[in-house]
Amino acid sequence: MNIDTDTIRRLRDGLVQSGADTGDANSRSEVSPAHQQAAVERFAPFAETMYLMMLVDGDAASIELDAIRGALQILTDGVLDETSLNDLFRHCAREVEKFGVEGRLQFVGARLSADRVDRETAFSLAAAVAIADNKIEDTENALMGSIAEWYGISGKRCKEILQHI
Repeated sequence: MNIDTDTIRRLRDGLVQSGADTGDANSRSEVSPAHQQAAVERFAPFAETMYLMMLVDGDAASIELDAIRGALQILTDGVLDETSLNDLFRHCAREVEKFGVEGRLQFVGARLSADRVDRETAFSLAAAVAIADNKIEDTENALMGSIAEWYGISGKRCKEILQHI
């Protein structure tokens, strides 16, 4: 699967820039803990999908983390502060340690399966994280295939997404 497309590179660039600028987003007025918790629950599947992509090549590059932070800042309109983001990452790490990558993909895929837009968004964000460090490892390509499978995205639709999100 060719995930290194102009479309995914543009997405990656936007996410990395937003992730590098998280200090600006965290200067927003106080957000209630309930609002933050709702955002965590809503966007945890996206975070975990991206987190798994970051881990799969064995090298969690800081630029990949910037891309994930940027995606979550955009998705939540900056609701998640640094503490919430770090808590979310720790949760992802514990879950993958307990259940493994495929186990977590199965769980997240089941959670996203009812909403085509959510499945495709998670897939696109994972692709952007995969190319964040400007190299695509075989393990990342394989994980993209697993994401497509567990999230119910056909090969034809994968190609369309990668070219035209």
